[in-house]
Amino acid sequence: MLRTGPPSQAQILDDVEQVLRALLPSSWRLDLDRDVPLGAGLRGDLALRVACPSGVSVTFLGEVKREASGAQLTDALAQLRSITEATPDSRPLLVVPWLSPRSQERLTSEGVSYVDATGTVRLVSDEPALLITAQGATKNPWPVDKSLQSLRGSGAARAVRALIDFAPPYGVRELAGRTKASAATLSRVIDLLERDGIVERDERGAVLTVDWAAAVRRWAQDYDVLRSNDAVGYLQPRGLPALAERLTETDLDYALTGSLAANALAPFAPARLAMLYVSNVRAAVLGLDLRETESGANVMLLRPFDDVVFTRTIEREGLQLVNPAQLAVDLLTGPGRAPAEGEELLDWMEENTDAWRS
Repeated sequence: MLRTGPPSQAQILDDVEQVLRALLPSSWRLDLDRDVPLGAGLRGDLALRVACPSGVSVTFLGEVKREASGAQLTDALAQLRSITEATPDSRPLLVVPWLSPRSQERLTSEGVSYVDATGTVRLVSDEPALLITAQGATKNPWPVDKSLQSLRGSGAARAVRALIDFAPPYGVRELAGRTKASAATLSRVIDLLERDGIVERDERGAVLTVDWAAAVRRWAQDYDVLRSNDAVGYLQPRGLPALAERLTETDLDYALTGSLAANALAPFAPARLAMLYVSNVRAAVLGLDLRETESGANVMLLRPFDDVVFTRTIEREGLQLVNPAQLAVDLLTGPGRAPAEGEELLDWMEENTDAWRS
């Protein structure tokens, strides 16, 4: 299956048939027919029949697409609905070279089975009962063009923060004017997120909807709080309560993130590690009475990858916190139980949108 470019429709079906035969027990039967007439002027790209040894079988009627994200996925779902309405005894199936995790979630929620050429499989039937699943490539081995493929870097971070922080509708230039993100980078990031089904635009290119939680999770795929920033561990000998007290009194330029910041918003598990962005590490070490240590650090100072971490901060209990959008991606990519706290924070953000999103 190794290729330098995306497979043709015939190659996709060859790959999918090979993937499915490898998954099924040898006693099961699989038949795959191509270009199937369905009546009423309709044709399906394939009919897939799976039969168990007892003879009970289920038939999937499907479409093959070169790409399935954003508007392309919406169009494919509409075609599949037409097919299943014409053939009510069949199950809908989408076949593509590669499916993003976001597109997989959408298909699952719509009750549509899917297979991609990298080995990702979800075939589902209630009657007769059938469930076949497998995980293939999590990143597209055949990027369709030279458009943005990653949210790494300062420019992408500013753009994704803008899309998360501000509720649409808005145009690209309008959003750029309200934030530190450039219009050019915003446009490329929006293209990426639209391909992943996270952003929807109208025919003129204006952003209509943003699934902000999905955008945070997509950003977390290309970001790591301890690697994307310059992180150094220190010891506050009197513990985190003493650190919090000093932070409420300091004139340092800082923004608290991680578990200690999350606990200022909602009751999570007691924090064991404080993480804070600072503009001047030396001043922070002196002002917060921190000690160098080779082990047992309870404070992590972060020299930020970009000043976007200091934008739209919020104050709680006298502490200056990063915006919850920044806090969420920091937790999701943080150490220990931070990712679990990140999921809890996303729930809090959903229930308290007015507290952080404009």
